Amino acid sequence: MQPYDKQSISRFTPHFFILLYLFCTTTANAGEREDYTFAYKLYEKRAYAVAKDQFEIFIQKYPESKNADDARLLIGESALNLEQYGIAIQNFKRLTSEYPNSSLRLDAVRGTAVSWFRQGKYTESIKGFQEFWEAATEDISYYSPEVIAESIYLIGESYEKLGLYQKSREYYDQVLTDYSQTKQSADALYSIAWVDYRLKKFQQAHDQLLLFVDQYPDHSAAIEATYRAAESLFQMYKWQQAQIEFQQFIDRYQNHSHQDQNLLKQYITDARFRLGECYFQQKMMTEARDTFTYLLDESEKSSLSAEAQYWIGEILAEENKVNEAIYEYQKVVRLYPDSTVADNAQYGIAMVYFNIGTNTQDYTEAKAAFKLVADDLNSELSDAARFRMGECFRLSREFNSAILNYQKVREDSPYSDDAQYQIAISYFELRDYQSAASMIKSLLKLTPNTDLKPYALYHLGLSHFNLRQYSESALAFDNYFTALDGRKLPTTSADEALYWKARALFEAESYNEVIMVCNTLIQKYPESQFRQQADFFIAESTYWQEESKSAYQSARQKYQDLLGKEPDEEWAEKYRFGIGWTYFSEAVLSDGNEQGRLYEQAVKSWQEMIKKYPSGSYSDQAQYHQGVAQSNLRRYQTAINTFSELLQTYQTSNWRDDAQYQIGWSFYKLERYNDAIMAFQEQLRSFPASQLEPKAIFGIANAYFKLGKYASAITEYRRVIENFPNLKLQMGRPGAEKTFDLRPEAQYYVAESYINLKNYQKAVQGYQEVIEHYPKSMWADDAQYGIATAYEDQGKSQQALQAYNHLIKDYPDSLLAPDVQIHIGRFYFIEKNYSRAISEFQKVIDQYGRSESSSLARYHIGKSYLEIGSFKQAISAFEKVSKKSELAATSRYEAGYVWYNKNNPGRNLEKAITAFLLVAREYPSSNDAPQALLLAGNCNQELLRWSEAAEIYRTILDKYDSSEQAKMTQLLLGHVYRAQKQYPKAILAYAKIRDGGSDQYPVEIVIDAELRLAETLSLNGQHYEAGSTYLRVRHLREQHSPLTALHAAVRAADAYVKAKKELLAKDSYEDAISLYQNYILSVNTNQKKDWDQLHQYAAKMYQELLQKIQ
Repeated sequence: MQPYDKQSISRFTPHFFILLYLFCTTTANAGEREDYTFAYKLYEKRAYAVAKDQFEIFIQKYPESKNADDARLLIGESALNLEQYGIAIQNFKRLTSEYPNSSLRLDAVRGTAVSWFRQGKYTESIKGFQEFWEAATEDISYYSPEVIAESIYLIGESYEKLGLYQKSREYYDQVLTDYSQTKQSADALYSIAWVDYRLKKFQQAHDQLLLFVDQYPDHSAAIEATYRAAESLFQMYKWQQAQIEFQQFIDRYQNHSHQDQNLLKQYITDARFRLGECYFQQKMMTEARDTFTYLLDESEKSSLSAEAQYWIGEILAEENKVNEAIYEYQKVVRLYPDSTVADNAQYGIAMVYFNIGTNTQDYTEAKAAFKLVADDLNSELSDAARFRMGECFRLSREFNSAILNYQKVREDSPYSDDAQYQIAISYFELRDYQSAASMIKSLLKLTPNTDLKPYALYHLGLSHFNLRQYSESALAFDNYFTALDGRKLPTTSADEALYWKARALFEAESYNEVIMVCNTLIQKYPESQFRQQADFFIAESTYWQEESKSAYQSARQKYQDLLGKEPDEEWAEKYRFGIGWTYFSEAVLSDGNEQGRLYEQAVKSWQEMIKKYPSGSYSDQAQYHQGVAQSNLRRYQTAINTFSELLQTYQTSNWRDDAQYQIGWSFYKLERYNDAIMAFQEQLRSFPASQLEPKAIFGIANAYFKLGKYASAITEYRRVIENFPNLKLQMGRPGAEKTFDLRPEAQYYVAESYINLKNYQKAVQGYQEVIEHYPKSMWADDAQYGIATAYEDQGKSQQALQAYNHLIKDYPDSLLAPDVQIHIGRFYFIEKNYSRAISEFQKVIDQYGRSESSSLARYHIGKSYLEIGSFKQAISAFEKVSKKSELAATSRYEAGYVWYNKNNPGRNLEKAITAFLLVAREYPSSNDAPQALLLAGNCNQELLRWSEAAEIYRTILDKYDSSEQAKMTQLLLGHVYRAQKQYPKAILAYAKIRDGGSDQYPVEIVIDAELRLAETLSLNGQHYEAGSTYLRVRHLREQHSPLTALHAAVRAADAYVKAKKELLAKDSYEDAISLYQNYILSVNTNQKKDWDQLHQYAAKMYQELLQKIQ
């Protein structure tokens, strides 16, 4: 209902009538007075058209009349009453311009404002009324409060018409505050209620309306205000209170006398309709039906009949009385085809079929009914029906047809966002997740405040998840929770959204966030159906969040705790499988016995799991990884048995090809290469579509390579390269796989095979193919290195050097680069270009200073300086080698040796001793330690510091008794003792070597020791023993050194002479002479002089002895 027509605007102000009185009583031209009076009488009789013309004639006849301005005002008023607003404004403005000092100027201003208000030019009218109000308030006695209040009220009305409700209320409040005694105060109070109503402040509107009715019960708007108060309750869905007030309205006014009975009747009818709706909303269907039936009976086949008939259908539909509802709706369509609710009824028929929704036939009936409405583009329900047609197709799982109908919903329709959302859902059901995501994003961009926002964001998260866009998925769920703002939705529960957010974060490897989200789910929704999943993903994320023993142990504890809660079999199996994985992963990070123990635990856990759940979802996977663990324990035969059992037991497992491959790999590790080849070939036969095919072929190639069947290896390697041009394999732990390509390695081993076949030309070509076809692979630098070594093997030094330089240039970050730079330096070292060698070795230090190669470079720099005689620089280089380097002991030994070197002009035995002893002290387990001590002893001998030398030698024999240096040390110890004339100790030292013989000592040392022993025995006065010791050398060492044997025979004879054993002496001299005669012809020139001298001495002493004996 439209609001009542508020009171008419008063035309004249009191001072106008005063002016008229003065005009009538003052002396004036009789004709002028009569003409004016005639025009005014016409105005009074509301003959405005004639009055307007007579006033115009009056002004033309009497332009100088003092009443001309009055006449101009009344022309404007007459035009205003005739609704000729333009003419009214024109005359009001002529008055203000032609008579600027007229006392009627403000009346003209006010008249102009009223005209603008009547024209709907509310902005202009506001300015006019404001001008009048401001001027009128300066002389309050000149204008009545009624007139001023009316102007203020009309300013409020103008703002209300402009939709500026808060602003309008300010002026209504002004009327109530400052002019409460005027009749406009009632209108202002009523208008305030309307402002609240339009601002949807229905409770305030309701209260204001009842206040208005209470204060002004006889006001012409009281009936409408009473109705509107009930309507306010209706708009707030306060059905029971609205029902009461509508019923009270009907009871109060149905027999009320009113000047406009038709209007009152319409209010009563509207109230009864609302009463029926209130009953309907409260599920009081009997009362609702009775109400609408009453309206139908009373309406006498009018538009009201159609609406009542429609509502009867609605009630029956709500009561699920399908056939009756359809029958009543059809009455509307049949009896009132031109009514405004005919399409509503047709839509209602469709909704009845739609709401049944138990089979395709129902949706077919619904689609046909909806189509009748949808095709009528003039119907307000056209888009709703089109949307519902889409729903029918969607619920019938005809998603493409659904999309076509949703797309026909107009963009300016209230159903536009619903249609876009359901298009996205249809794409989602079609698994076209990209289109679903795009549609949802478009929906949220076009209608960011749609009520469907949380639902849309939920499915956006799922779409991104299915597209494997996990970060975007998690963000969508974050936005979902922001849009949800604590609400509960019937179809997209918050706990389910948290679960999918956790899943997305898990796939995005944001494991710490997964744990936080799952903990939130558990805390907020402890009874959630996703509780077990949340517990599981906390354990899984704990496992994956970092590769550490502590993480795996923590995850294992969580799995075990979950297992202790006695979950159902599905989850218990998952937990047991996870426990096995934690042991396995912890083993990977361990070593030694601890690693073995953990692999054993993994195997045990999986075995128990398989025993408990032999047909479980994870049993085949557990069987497979059990075999891997056994393989890692190097129990390859056991692993083969485990993998074979998988093949026999799990005929449909996805792990069968992996198991067959692992059998081949285990045979390979057992060095049973022929069996490995057979196993890999079986893998190729049994699983021709397996992704492991290239790996199996590669395994065959490697086995042939190990068997030395390089030609066959090359054939298989080439199969990998040529048959799999786009090869990309997934390797690594489940969930952390990495992609890699076998082809570069295969090509590299083609070249290696040619190297073993000594076909260097093809080998170099093979290496070059690695570099050319796989320049970014990890094998490219190895291939360049292979080229260099191939040239080296052929003795092509310059080409090898060039190849090494290419590696340094092309692969500066290669792990091989430092060693290659060492090779370059060695090349120049061999060429005796020591300065260049030093320069190349220095590059290693400058570019790879932290690597072990830098120490090796410093060592070689020291060697290079040594070769050019730069002893100080050599010592400096050796001493700069890192103390933690493997070369630390050797380099410091070399520094000591430079000090010891007799060619060193700055030779310093003291510094040599210090350096040698430092090696033994700081690197006692190194191979250089005993040699350093040996040379330290030599230095002390050279310095005649016999005691210090003896102490060092005893240290060698004590700590390094099994070293090669210990053998020489035993001899030198004897020398030191003899030099100190400690003959008994010397004899014991030499005797130890003699007793050990050549089984324990080099024969030269044994001979030297035996000779020194004999000499020492003689020095100790034991001449006979000395002679016997010489004879030992004579007879045992003849084959090794005849000259030594001759020398020993002569010295034995001398010793026997001193022992006064002349006959033994005689025999020894004779033996010496005979030995000379046996060997002299075969003696080389260099030794002949020694032979001759010994022979002459023996012959001379023999003759002297014969003379003495005789």
